[in-house]
Amino acid sequence: MLVVEVANGRSLVWGAEAVQALRERLGVGGRTVGALPRGPRQNSRLGLPLLLMPEEARLLAEIGAVTLVSAPRPDPRQHDLALAAFKLQQDQSFREQSTLAAEARETRRRELLDKIAEGQAAKRQRLEPESGAAGGSQEAGGSRAAEGSDPEDDQASGEPEGTVLSSSQPSNEVAPLPRSALLVQLATARPRPVKARPLDWRVQSKDWPHAGRPAHELRYSIYKDLWEHGFFLSGAGKFGGDFLVYPGDPLRFHAHYIAQCWAPEDPIPLQDLVSAGRLGTSVRKTLLLCSPQPDGKVVYTSLQWASLQ
Repeated sequence: MLVVEVANGRSLVWGAEAVQALRERLGVGGRTVGALPRGPRQNSRLGLPLLLMPEEARLLAEIGAVTLVSAPRPDPRQHDLALAAFKLQQDQSFREQSTLAAEARETRRRELLDKIAEGQAAKRQRLEPESGAAGGSQEAGGSRAAEGSDPEDDQASGEPEGTVLSSSQPSNEVAPLPRSALLVQLATARPRPVKARPLDWRVQSKDWPHAGRPAHELRYSIYKDLWEHGFFLSGAGKFGGDFLVYPGDPLRFHAHYIAQCWAPEDPIPLQDLVSAGRLGTSVRKTLLLCSPQPDGKVVYTSLQWASLQ
């Protein structure tokens, strides 16, 4: 069974396989809220954990698909020890990767030694005709200079006869691995805390403050009814509603409806109704007014701003 950790009213899923199972088998998408290690200062692409709406977490717990657990709070006194252990692990990983990189480069260099020697030989063959032509034109001047040269000067130069200096010799030194090239292992799951205790969504607590609240009960009844009809739902705060209603996976479809939840006895201000209808039509979505009835059924009323069509 999948595990959902709940803390301060926020339900989080840490496993990549669990996230995939929720989306593909149960029709629950949630939204990722974790920062990526290579891009922590951006929010266009986010990673684990997956944050579930309270309605999503309750539905999954009610149908027995997940277990809600209340994880223990981290001890601030253990922060320094955890940070030191993390840095130690990073240093050890960097040393291991540096050794492996040096071995890989040395192996590659040995494989290319023959090609390097062939390239150097071809280069010397191209340079020999040029040096021979230049030597013929300077032969007379060179012989005169050789007659006036002193053997002691040759010895003072510190270079033995017949020595040829070449800067094209391959170096045996391997460049060190830069720290910025360190490979970071990304966790795709989080082990269940040993002291985690099951959480009952029917009882209000610090970690689950939603139980018994009228607003949560209203939203949940509508969410469950739409989910049972095969729709995907997500939050619609920036669209002025409670839920965005998708005909399928949000990765493949755009939302068709902006759902607003209203209790049967609540009056709807005309100004809010007009503004919500115009907003929904401007973003090519239909405003859906949802109201649960005493018998458990949910009544839906769709509105569109005809003048903007």
